[in-house]
Amino acid sequence: MQRRGGGGRPLAVAVAGVVVAALLGGCGGPSGGYTAEDFAAPPVEPIAVQGLDGCTGLEDEESVGEDSDRLPQVKLPCLNEAREVDVSRLAGPAVVNLWASWCGPCRKEMPMLAQAARRHPEVQFVGINTQDRQEAAADLLSETGVTYPQLVDVDAVVLADTRVPGLPVTLAVDADGRIVDRVIGEVSRSELATLLDSITEGD
Repeated sequence: MQRRGGGGRPLAVAVAGVVVAALLGGCGGPSGGYTAEDFAAPPVEPIAVQGLDGCTGLEDEESVGEDSDRLPQVKLPCLNEAREVDVSRLAGPAVVNLWASWCGPCRKEMPMLAQAARRHPEVQFVGINTQDRQEAAADLLSETGVTYPQLVDVDAVVLADTRVPGLPVTLAVDADGRIVDRVIGEVSRSELATLLDSITEGD
């Protein structure tokens, strides 16, 4: 299978990443004449989303220290709960999807991710809504049947840390909390299966 991202944190040269993202039709920012700043309203209060899981229990309390293979040490607010989650402590195995409602490929892959989350309860699925409006994000989650927890990244800190210029990005995080594989751009069923295999082999 042709991979659209490398295994582990170190990807190819940044220029190559830009070319790959462009070829795959990833989203570099909100379309329709809007800029990212138009969508980056800081979350003030959690927003209710019917059927959406909360963010309790996402962190591994024993996970400490900075590691280049982990998500960055940043606390992100939960979309539908008054709590923050340190994504560097995210408990694995997990599939982490960076997305936004204004991103066409993100919208297309979300029903498949929702189905996969229901089929694989042994894996924690987590969404990171990036530079988006809470109301638009909540509407899309309801429309696509997504029930797994969602964090809000107004400043796109996690996306910047991946060194990928656009959305969506899907990361595989192993049981030790380390990123072991990724897909840049809209994830296919076969690519998602490979990500899941990379963090569940031997279970």
